[in-house]
Amino acid sequence: MTSEAFNEADFIVIGAGPAGCAVASRLSEDPRHQVLLLEAGPGQRKGLLATNAALASLVYGLKRSAYNWGLTSGPEQGLNGKRAYHPLGRGLGGGTSINMLMYMRGNPLDYDGWRDAGNPGWGWSDVLPYFRKSENNQTFNAPDDPWHGNSGPVWVEELRTDNPWHGTLNQAFRELGWPLNPDLNGAAQDGFRPTQVMMKNGERHHAGQAYILPHLGSRPNLTLQCEAQVTRILFEGQRAVGVELVQSGQKRQIRARKEVIVSSGGLLSAKLLQLSGVGDGALLQRLGIPVVAHLPAVGQHLQDHLDVILGHHIPGDPNLVGISPTGARSFWQAMGRWRKERRGMCTTNFAEVTGFMRLAPDSPMPEMQYEFVVVLAMDHGRKMYARHGMSTHVLLLHPKSRGTVQLASPRWQDDLAIDFRYFSHPDDMATMVKGVRQVLKVYDTPTMKALVKADLRTAQCKTDEDYAAYCRRVAGTNYHPTSTCRMGPDAADSVVDARLRVHGLQGLRVIDSSIFPTIPGGNTTAPSYMVGEKGAALLREDWP
Repeated sequence: MTSEAFNEADFIVIGAGPAGCAVASRLSEDPRHQVLLLEAGPGQRKGLLATNAALASLVYGLKRSAYNWGLTSGPEQGLNGKRAYHPLGRGLGGGTSINMLMYMRGNPLDYDGWRDAGNPGWGWSDVLPYFRKSENNQTFNAPDDPWHGNSGPVWVEELRTDNPWHGTLNQAFRELGWPLNPDLNGAAQDGFRPTQVMMKNGERHHAGQAYILPHLGSRPNLTLQCEAQVTRILFEGQRAVGVELVQSGQKRQIRARKEVIVSSGGLLSAKLLQLSGVGDGALLQRLGIPVVAHLPAVGQHLQDHLDVILGHHIPGDPNLVGISPTGARSFWQAMGRWRKERRGMCTTNFAEVTGFMRLAPDSPMPEMQYEFVVVLAMDHGRKMYARHGMSTHVLLLHPKSRGTVQLASPRWQDDLAIDFRYFSHPDDMATMVKGVRQVLKVYDTPTMKALVKADLRTAQCKTDEDYAAYCRRVAGTNYHPTSTCRMGPDAADSVVDARLRVHGLQGLRVIDSSIFPTIPGGNTTAPSYMVGEKGAALLREDWP
């Protein structure tokens, strides 16, 4: 069911992103559970912008819209006072409806670190089964593959761009002695390969398509309501008993017979808790919000993968997306091929080759991720060059800086006060500069020097100080906010326990990327699916 007005349900899931869709779908496998999934944004899109991965990322990521919350931070001291724009998916599928679809899990040591921080059941060996349960990998599809699943709802396949640049970059890596890695989500993370993507037969395959839409007609106990903005969680004493929402301009309440699950993501879950009286008591009192639970860690410990973008001019190459007569011809030819075959340039996710690298031999795991993007674009695609070339995204995988997100007012309609505090820890800048200088070696290889006409971004940089100044000028988000409702044993510095229950409250859990104790070393969609799968399993254990 998709539109009936419910007055109550067993479980209310708030947010139809990757974690929320996974939770709602798995809970509804038991016909005894009435599950209501609420999403503030629109339902399933139709047409070219729904199915074509590249166009959705490019169009919907540019500015605030029905499909993009389009948040902006306050002035970031570490970025010379710049306000950091942060695209954030809105609507069925959440971020998976506008993102670059990269399937990355992070490093096994990330999850062992979660376990060792006091979260039993969250080590690598504990979470791997849930990664596999969610996954339907079309490359690593042997039934006995120890790393991958091939029967889950999340379709994972190789890019269908047939782009010769994959081989060109591999040759450059070989010239540097850098390893190629056939599976970045397997036994070892180090190395480079063409990106595996969460696409199905050359089309975007978002969380709603994977987990929700196939079951709406066959599971009467699963209900999806879109354009339903939850404004606060309702409590009786210390128990969550429902939600208040605005839908079609009307305010209404829905009761939860069992539990309320917040799955609104790395920034908005903290906002909803604070609006509901769960957070730092002093902040809530200052805003006139009655305090239900004093949990000072709500909205703290914000982490993100900081991203510095490089750009190199490679003239007239039709295999690189470009604003030029050549680019226009290539695009229209590619669109025709995509319509017929679902192959070619229009299946691109832009970040077509990626890899992970340690900056020192004794590093326990890679510090950097590099994404080689087949278009010259800066500022989240809002600045394009009228030429062909390649952008290189340099991601700091394990930042030491910690930010905050908190209410600026008690009104749900108002934007958050976000401070990522990028580069507030000095080690982050030192590591980023090393990472930038390392990847620039790719463009000094014989293979690339024969093709590249100009370094458009860092040609004038000579010293570490020059590179640091460049990083402060151009750095921004790679769209991976986490840890604002982080998991941990102590209510003084965490929000949920190892079963994802909010400390000190009953009937309320947070299940999404905001519970990550620390940010994983890779893109965060696959870990969000994993958390949704594991969170649903915990709920079903507690409500057999």
